[in-house]
Amino acid sequence: MKKLYIIFGLCFLGSCGAEQLDFEKSRWNESVDGFYKYRESMAKDLMENHLEKGMTFHQLTDLIGQPENFANLKENTIGYTLMEDYGWDIDPVETKTLMIELTADSLVQNFKVEHWEK
Repeated sequence: MKKLYIIFGLCFLGSCGAEQLDFEKSRWNESVDGFYKYRESMAKDLMENHLEKGMTFHQLTDLIGQPENFANLKENTIGYTLMEDYGWDIDPVETKTLMIELTADSLVQNFKVEHWEK
C-alpha cells in the first residue's frame, strides 16, 4: 500500500508544472487586462517549431505581431512579454520575456527567454 501512495505522489508531482500549448497565432496576442493568457505556455513550441534564425523582421511580425517597446534593451533587440507577476506589489516581482536579437539587416539572429525575479 505504501508503494501505491509513493507512485501516486510521483505521478501527481510529475503532472505539476507549466502547461505547454502549441503555438497559435490567433491566441498569441490574446490578453485580459494587459496580461497575455497563452504566451508563456506557447513559448517553447514557438521557439522550437516556428521561429527561425534568418527570418526577416517582416516575417517575424507577421508571425507574432509587433514587439512591445522596451526602453532598456540593447540595440537591435526586441522583446515580447510572456508573463508578468505583480504579487501584492505595484511593481513586478517576476517577468519572462522573449528576447529576439536582430542583425543590422533586420534578420533574426538569436532568440531566448529571459526570466527575472525580484
